[in-house]
Amino acid sequence: MKKNISYGYRNKISLKSNIIKIMLSIIVMLSILINFPHLFRSTYIVTITNKRIVEGRSSDKYLIYTQMEDGSIKVFKNTNSLLELKIRSEDVYWALTINKKYEIKAYGLNIPLLSSYQNIIKVKGIK
Repeated sequence: MKKNISYGYRNKISLKSNIIKIMLSIIVMLSILINFPHLFRSTYIVTITNKRIVEGRSSDKYLIYTQMEDGSIKVFKNTNSLLELKIRSEDVYWALTINKKYEIKAYGLNIPLLSSYQNIIKVKGIK
């Protein structure tokens, strides 16, 4: 009888440790997925061609349409990011002037089919 009780107790401890390992693995994977876009950073010289506000349920997304130096069109989003300590995306949006050149620093992946655009971190006007 003692062997069965101790064996059952060991199984419970083993089960608990396996559950903890699984939970920690899930937390690590989620944190990697959340931070993944922040690994891709770029700097662009662009001319602002248009701006648009997309209203959401909890917050607005500001889309910035630009023309690159080679003539191609690129869309950026301008949203708040706690990881980047950016909390005033609305101010950045209203400060941008159409037909003016800027140096834009952005992070993320640009996948238009998924409505996923690079997020603007910093903007600097160019004369």
